[in-house]
Amino acid sequence: MKLQESNSELNKKAENIAFLFEELKKKERLKTKVLSIASHDLRAPFASLQSLLRLEGLAGMSREELEMFFELLQVEVQKSSTLLEEVLLWTESQLRNSTESREIFDVNDQIEYLLNQFKCDLIRTGIRICNNIPVRTRVNFSKDIFSFVVRNVLSNAVKFGYKKGNIILNEITREEQLCGLVVLNEGEQLPEDFIEELNHPDIWDHKKRISKNGAGLGISLCRDMIKRAGGNLFFENKKGIGVAVNIIFSENKSGFLNQLNRKECADVM
Repeated sequence: MKLQESNSELNKKAENIAFLFEELKKKERLKTKVLSIASHDLRAPFASLQSLLRLEGLAGMSREELEMFFELLQVEVQKSSTLLEEVLLWTESQLRNSTESREIFDVNDQIEYLLNQFKCDLIRTGIRICNNIPVRTRVNFSKDIFSFVVRNVLSNAVKFGYKKGNIILNEITREEQLCGLVVLNEGEQLPEDFIEELNHPDIWDHKKRISKNGAGLGISLCRDMIKRAGGNLFFENKKGIGVAVNIIFSENKSGFLNQLNRKECADVM
């Protein structure tokens, strides 16, 4: 009986070690992908600047041409700066348990701050963002992870949204009483098989196997970080409306604090 108990205990430990080993391999693969893509993307603004400096007849360029070039350069620098911040945040979360640090903050204050980063894109595309989150809604969550995930989701919504279309931010109102947000992109729904791909636990590896490209890294990072903080992220079609990204902060509705009356739907930009 003692031998059987010892064997059973050893088997449990072996299974746990095997599980941890597989998780470690996944983290190592993701780290390699993050660094390789970041190193590529962070070079973009420098390459543009070098091209500008090598241009012959720079002095002959019109004011409009120079303004357009520097506007594009500014966008690239901003995106690279954001990418660098996110990679550093994700790297820090792997080295420490900083993703578990929580604080109480105002959701709308943070969303307004994030939306300012898309001001140029919103003006250029004519996309309107309608924020339906109740005023003075506060949440007990990691502010860094909140910003990381919501910024990436909004960036994709603006990037793939229709010109002069609408992006709607709602509080999740599900029967499960989850604490979270929904970013709804009005327009065409996605094929169900593509929704399944987006919701795949390891979307980066999965999409690379089936399409031979690196799409899905941002979603992988978002899902990795929000799960480490006890949340979740998933996509779904909304019939007759468009595609919704559900960002779950907690499985308990009490994660939201001090909600007042709901804001009227209005254009943010």
